[in-house]
Amino acid sequence: MRLFFILPFLFFYMAVSAQDQVSNDVKTASNEDLTHGLPWLTSLDDAKKEAEKTKKPILVYFTGSDWCAPCVKLEKYFFHTDKFVEESAKYHIVYLDNPFRDDIISEQEKKINKKLSNKYKVKYPTIIALDYRGSERNRVERFSGEDPRYHWRFMDENRSIFRL
Repeated sequence: MRLFFILPFLFFYMAVSAQDQVSNDVKTASNEDLTHGLPWLTSLDDAKKEAEKTKKPILVYFTGSDWCAPCVKLEKYFFHTDKFVEESAKYHIVYLDNPFRDDIISEQEKKINKKLSNKYKVKYPTIIALDYRGSERNRVERFSGEDPRYHWRFMDENRSIFRL
């Protein structure tokens, strides 16, 4: 009989502990951390207008800044590298956040970003490469561990696709 009382308590404790760990990981990232001195845009429409003028491709990063632990790790091991800073100059880079909290981005921006994530069938985190006309040409989804090799392969493929 005691087992019926102990098991639910243990399950609840494990669930709360796991959530705390994800929250602690996610707290380490912020929009300020992500910029790393880069000109991130937060509007895909604005990026498309700029790309039409410059004929440069667009990299769109879909993230959940306050809940997605893999997004935080991707930012640390991929976006915060000197190599990415150098590569990003060849693109218009777009940061589309889909946070749970309401104080990170405006409600309007949240609606637009949610609509775009549904349109592109995003699994977090996702980076999509668009040509200057806005057509999807390549993508890389998810992130695990601390190894961004698939993301660097994605960037190598983009060099070939866009002749960069």
